[in-house]
Amino acid sequence: MRLAVGQLLGFALLATLGCAGKSFDFTGKEYALAAAQRRYTELVRWGEIGRAGAYVDPAITADFLVTAERFQGIRFTDFESGPLQFGEGSDTATVDVVYHAYSTRTLVDKKFREHQEWYREASADNGWRVRPNLAAIASELNSSR
Repeated sequence: MRLAVGQLLGFALLATLGCAGKSFDFTGKEYALAAAQRRYTELVRWGEIGRAGAYVDPAITADFLVTAERFQGIRFTDFESGPLQFGEGSDTATVDVVYHAYSTRTLVDKKFREHQEWYREASADNGWRVRPNLAAIASELNSSR
């Protein structure tokens, strides 16, 4: 009798999970991306651009760090991340982030959007890298100074 009840409960649980419309991330890719994306965005928000560079695609890290120099006198106060949009196979993803920032010279608060493109490194275990678009934000911030 206990076996039948246990099987029935197990079947009900599986049926419920199947009806939820979202598959379970057995590999941990999605969780790893959410954590990496949040950490990278928090580092940018706190002005820790050098540390944020550890998440950037190695092919563009040098350009990223040069662009970051243009953030002198800019203070980010907050950010809002949109939903992660996964590509086919869950090895790529995009997310739009809205940063709130101001220039220490003008004290005018503005919102800036960054479109982040993420990819999963084949050689790393769930390691994600970003191809950020901070140049557009830096240009816009510097024009508003």
